[in-house]
Amino acid sequence: MNPRRKAQLVELWKNEVTVSPSGAEKHEWVKQVPVRVALYDQSAQNQLTMGASGVRVKQYDYLGLTKAKSLVADDYKLVDGNRTYLIKGVNNKGRLAQLFLVVLQNE
Repeated sequence: MNPRRKAQLVELWKNEVTVSPSGAEKHEWVKQVPVRVALYDQSAQNQLTMGASGVRVKQYDYLGLTKAKSLVADDYKLVDGNRTYLIKGVNNKGRLAQLFLVVLQNE
């Protein structure tokens, strides 16, 4: 399947930490420039990753492909109409960046 044909424009939100006058940290989601992402349902498949203790299995709901290579795991989320996806992993090797996404909310 061609990722360009399946790509759709989604809202990109960044988790930014601000410090209040009292010194407490506050996490806020700030809207960024929209990005084009091709989303593929991966809920029935598992991805294997190597960890310090051996092979671990991580479950992701969706796989995204995008040209945006500045995304960082756990700092960004994507909002596509009625779904919100948290970026749990990023692989920037290759022509397109792979995003491993978990569905946060279905409306």
